[in-house]
This record gives sequence, structure tokens and C-alpha cells, in this order.
Amino acid sequence: MEGPGPVLPTDAGPVLVSPTESVGFSITAAANAQYAGNRAMAAQLAALAGALRTSRRNLSVYLWPGAMTEPDARDLAERAAAEDVSMQLQLTVATVRTRAYEGQTLIDSLPQLWELFQTGLTGYAHAAAAVQHLAGLSDPAAIAHYDTILTGAAATLTPAAFRQKARTLQERLLAEPAETRHDRAMAERRVHLEPAEDGMAWLHLHLAAEDAIRITERLTQTARNIHRAEAGTGPSSHRRTQMQIRADLAAAWLAGDGTPTAAKVRPILLVPILSLLGLNNNGLNEPGSQPAILHGYGPIDPATAAKLFVDAPAFRRAGTDPINGALLNLDRDKYRPTKAQREWLTIKYASCARPGCDCSSTMADIDHVKEWARDHGPSNIDNLIPLCTPDHRLKTLAKIRLDKTIDPDGTDRVTVSTPTGFTATVLARARPAWWDGDDAPF
Repeated sequence: MEGPGPVLPTDAGPVLVSPTESVGFSITAAANAQYAGNRAMAAQLAALAGALRTSRRNLSVYLWPGAMTEPDARDLAERAAAEDVSMQLQLTVATVRTRAYEGQTLIDSLPQLWELFQTGLTGYAHAAAAVQHLAGLSDPAAIAHYDTILTGAAATLTPAAFRQKARTLQERLLAEPAETRHDRAMAERRVHLEPAEDGMAWLHLHLAAEDAIRITERLTQTARNIHRAEAGTGPSSHRRTQMQIRADLAAAWLAGDGTPTAAKVRPILLVPILSLLGLNNNGLNEPGSQPAILHGYGPIDPATAAKLFVDAPAFRRAGTDPINGALLNLDRDKYRPTKAQREWLTIKYASCARPGCDCSSTMADIDHVKEWARDHGPSNIDNLIPLCTPDHRLKTLAKIRLDKTIDPDGTDRVTVSTPTGFTATVLARARPAWWDGDDAPF
């Protein structure tokens, strides 16, 4: 038997409803919110498509006159627009360009599904899947059939089921041989590092299926043999599982352990000495000690930090490298930054200096804020910043300005300004913001 439900306000006064009615009202509210979210997402895709389309057609919005003659001028203008959007919406440049492409494709090639999306009756996951699996279809009749079938299915299928239907339909309609499509996909093979919690990380390999199977089989067979050999050694609670052995093998094989070409990486660590000892600033062995930072990953536990600490470089906030005294400022006649300058900027910035860019500073170019040739900028630490290669090129060719100032406490302020009037500032310190321990972390 149902108990009394909540009281809902109405224009005529409060109304008592049953719990069943209350649940129904909540579901209706959730559905209306979903429809509104779908319509808003469709509007965003259309707006992003319009912004990038206009930028490609009007190069002067973002590019200097000299850059308009570049072979890839249209793509440069589009990337500059995407970068502008990314900083204002806190999205990656890749996400902005992907959504703009999805919006333009829906408008141009899938009008029925696009109309359903705009009314809120299907969502972004369905629309993105339809665009993804449209790849390779060029016959107008096949595309129209694809649009009709998927529009009929979009309102009744979950995103996973819809994606499978789109993929199956694509396979049936494709005229391009499977071998050709596989060759194109092979060109996208890559390795990606994804930091995880508790000092761990995922290493993703996007590669040919047959190679993935071969690797998996070798890992499995080798791990099984090692597991058998370890079965009679030590307490069972200390023995590795087959899954753990597989992971250890993969790491050792890729790193080349035991070979002449084994990876020899000198990790960059920022370690408060009290944290290294497991103590806080009061000298007490308590939770809350400041963590060590492994550059390119983030906080790591004290035991791992202690293991790496001997070989890791550490820096004070100073004008010279405190370990070997190498100068961080150069005369005007030196163009290329020194190794000491690069290491200092790598640690200080952690990522590309452009606000919103997450590219690791270890992979970035070291760029002159005031251009070496055009502005006679010196190769001094106060005129250098790390920029990923795409942002480095845009800084030179596009109307996106980057300026750097240094606060009295040594904090760098890098400010970006775009032609649409947007500005943003990123701060870079000689040590992380949480650092309030010893002056010398070594």
C-alpha cells in the first residue's frame, strides 16, 4: 500500500500526489531535460560547424597576410578558430574539430537524422555513431538509404545497439574493398598513455588485429609457463597471478629490459624532502604529507619516489641550474636554447604554455615569445616558453598572441589573446602550487 506522497505546488495551490505519481513526474522531468540537452548539443554542433566553416572561407579572420599563401592556409585558419573555441569552452582542439565535422556532415549528408537530433528525439551518441560509420559511403543513393534506416532506428535503440546497427549497415553498403579500408585504418595506428590512479597508467596500442592477437597469445603462453614455474616457490599469497605476469612481461619487453637497447630514462622528480621521509612539515609521520611529482604523470607514492630519487634531477627556483651551475640566460647571438633551459622550462610548465593545451612539455618545442628574427627576442629564460608544434606554428602565422610576464615570486604568466576578443592566462611556477616545504627539494 502506498504511503502519502510529496506535495507539488501548482497555480491553484499545493496538491498532494501519490508516490507513483511523484516517480512519474520525476521521469517526465528527466525526459524533458534529456530532450533539451539533445537540442542544445545539436545547436552546439551547428554553431561549431559554422565557426570553422566561416574561418576557412575568410582566412583574414585568423591569419596574417603572409600566412595566407601557405599550402595549408585553410586548415591553419580552421585550427586557429578551433583553438579559440577550445579555450573558451574548455574543450580540446580535437574535440572542437570533431564536433564541427559531425555537425557539418549531419547537415549535408544526413538531413533526416539531423532533424530528429534538432528536435531532441535522439542524442549526440547516436548522431556521432552515424557520422563515424558514414565513412567510406559515397554513393548518394546509399547515403540516403543509410540516413532513412538509421533515423527510423534512432528513437528506439540504445547508443550501443544503434552503433552496431550503423556499423552493420555501413558494411553492407560499402563499395570500397575491405583491404583498402584496412590499409587506411593502419595509417592511424598509434600508442597512447593514459594516467590512472595510485601511481598506475594505461598504455593503449591501436594496431592491426592480427598483431594484437599475436602479442596477446605470446603474453598468455609465456605467463602461463612462468606461473607454473613459480607455483612451488614461496607462500601462495606472494606469488604473481597470470594477469600480473602478463603485465610485467609487456612492460619488460617494451622497455627492452636485459637488452643493449633497454630504455634508460632519467625521470624528472619534484620531491619535498620531508615527504620523501614520510613526514609532514611538523616532522610528524602523519597522513597528508606532500606528494612527490613525477613529471608527465603526477603525484606518486613516497616509496616509488625514494626508489627513483637518486637518479632524478631537482631544481631550485633560481636563474641557474643549482646542480651544475649552467646559465639559463644566453647572449643575443645564441639562438638554440640549451639543455639546461629546456629542462628548467619542462619542469616549470609541465605542459604546453598555451592555456588549455595538455601536450606534455617534454614533447614541446621551446619557442621565443618575442620572435628571434622578427622582434629580435633573446634566448633568455624569461623570453622562452614550451609550445607544442601546432601551437608553435599558429603563434608564428596566426593572429593569436602569446605574451609572458614574470611575477616577483618567479611565477610565469602566459596570456593568450585571440581575434574574437578572448583572453586567458596560465600560471607556471618553479614548483607546484602545493609546495610549501623545504626550499631545496634535494
